[in-house]
Amino acid sequence: MLLSRPRPHGAPGKSFGINRLGTFTARHMLQTIRDKITGWVAGLFLGAIGVVFVFWGIDFQSSAAAFAAKVDGERIPVETVRQAWQRRQSQLQQMLRNELPPEMAKAQQQAILDQYIQQTLLTRRANELGYKVSDEELARRIMEIPDFQVDGKFSADRYNGLLRQNGLTEARFESQMQGDLLLEQLQRGVVDSAFALPHELDRRFELEKQQREVDYVLIAANDFLPSITVTDEQIQKYYEANSKDFLLPETVDLQYIELTREQAESKVDVSEQALKEYFDQVKERFTSAEQRKGRHILITATDGLDDAAAQKKAQELTDKAKAGADFAQLAKENSKDPGSAVQGGDLGWAQRGMFVGPFEDALFSMQSGEIRGPVKTQFGYHVLKLEEIQAGHQKTFDEARADIEAEYRKDKAQTGFYDESQKMADAAFAALTELDTVAKSMNLQVHEVKGFTREGGGEFGADQGVIDAAFSEDVLERRQNSPLVAVGDDKAVVLRVTGHTPAEPRPLAEVRGQIETRLRAQAARDAAAAKGADAVARLQKGETWDSLNALGMKPVGRRFVTRDDSIAPPAVLRSAFQASKSEISEAKPYVAGVTTDDGNYAVLAVTQIRSGEAGSEPEQARTARRRQAEVRAGNEELTAYVEEAQRNADIVRNDKVFE
Repeated sequence: MLLSRPRPHGAPGKSFGINRLGTFTARHMLQTIRDKITGWVAGLFLGAIGVVFVFWGIDFQSSAAAFAAKVDGERIPVETVRQAWQRRQSQLQQMLRNELPPEMAKAQQQAILDQYIQQTLLTRRANELGYKVSDEELARRIMEIPDFQVDGKFSADRYNGLLRQNGLTEARFESQMQGDLLLEQLQRGVVDSAFALPHELDRRFELEKQQREVDYVLIAANDFLPSITVTDEQIQKYYEANSKDFLLPETVDLQYIELTREQAESKVDVSEQALKEYFDQVKERFTSAEQRKGRHILITATDGLDDAAAQKKAQELTDKAKAGADFAQLAKENSKDPGSAVQGGDLGWAQRGMFVGPFEDALFSMQSGEIRGPVKTQFGYHVLKLEEIQAGHQKTFDEARADIEAEYRKDKAQTGFYDESQKMADAAFAALTELDTVAKSMNLQVHEVKGFTREGGGEFGADQGVIDAAFSEDVLERRQNSPLVAVGDDKAVVLRVTGHTPAEPRPLAEVRGQIETRLRAQAARDAAAAKGADAVARLQKGETWDSLNALGMKPVGRRFVTRDDSIAPPAVLRSAFQASKSEISEAKPYVAGVTTDDGNYAVLAVTQIRSGEAGSEPEQARTARRRQAEVRAGNEELTAYVEEAQRNADIVRNDKVFE
């Protein structure tokens, strides 16, 4: 049964849960919980709530043979990993404007599979150590999710509604939540047991806050550009050696036919009789159960009270409440339920199935305004007050008609979409190499896309399913019709290739300007570096820093800088702080030359080191830094465990998981 409002610690309900996970909304629901998971371990959960469907909504979860990896025989479903990759791919393509390099894609795919393997190993470790997530903890964490709240309180209606919108079952949602919380417990356990020694904190502070006295001079590459010329021979040679940098992308021209869920819905016939029959089948979903609103006070055998004393105190509070004392105030002052005490014991609206037996039996046998107690449960002794009763209601057909028709149309459209999609797929398979007859037989239109690349294009954007189909061997080389391809949740297509243009270098004349710019820029950078290297050599041989003026270089002036200085170029800072103490003195400065991130060249000198003073750090900042060090140490311990576990585990990877 579902919770209907924030369940008090002392009044736990039964388990509750979620069906088939949808897309963004379902993931967003869990974000509150995920935000509380610190460190790299959070990365292990990136696909944890994803369940896979084919486009028409049929559960497509792994068969016994379909695995992405096996960890000591435990299977990781292939479709779970593929779905995680599809989500990550979509994010990357949006970030990179559909220009996702193959090598990056491959690295991301490997990282996702590694994360699922690591999650499996960590879950096993958590179970070995006896970590458990109780129903009460699971309930509390779900009720904290803002998406499930109305006016700051958990709402069963909103909870149910959001789950239904995404096709989610309670059991599935709870199961995955429980898994995530289990891993969070493991990480907290490790991190909370980690510690940082005072001298380690002092040493790290001294290094982090260390300052170095630095002077430097910048040699701008652009200053050399006017004197640089590039020959035709250099341009030709560069073009021949780097032609892959100037490729026109491989493209295909496509024909395709499509079916949409909207088309299927437009064909649904609706009659009053059909709607009434449908209502009879699902009418229980239009029944609202009786709900009761009450308050409670929980007294536990703690804080020096034994069981008998706890019962006695609960009886005394019952008597006071019946005598007219303010029940809410009594709850605030006495209740041991942290979830409701501050709200005067408020339970909100609840229906049957929400609480443990004795508590629920008492609440639902009381009259409005009645006070009863003590009621004993495994959590202690309760004093209850029933404030309001809201009777259950069965909607009539007329009351539910609008919702019934919408559901009926959606249900029939889904079935019709599936049937028509299968029909289109079968017809395209039979036609093999053309779509005109298929389109004619199904009253569809043949569409075209020109210049479709391996990054996508046209109305398909960067849809990976379409890309994979268009460039598959059967479709590209044999010119056969593709299998059915899902485009989002509401469209299915079959496509064929009508033309193919391999990738080829752009003509030299077209890219000549780009090459000349590259060569001149590189020559300018080389000239700046050569001038800088000469200056470094002179300084290292004993010439003074002031001698740079004679070479046309003007130092910026000495000053102390930190590692995160915002003025000096990052390359200068990196070089300055890489020098060892033994290399630095005012009499003989550390001298080096570096190419800056923007292609210029810097000559620098480091003359002094000033360490940070550990005793100067405010206590609040030191406490925060100690906690950071403990988290870092805990995460390092978890990382070490995972690496060791991976070495010792029998891990089998499916090399074709992303094909």
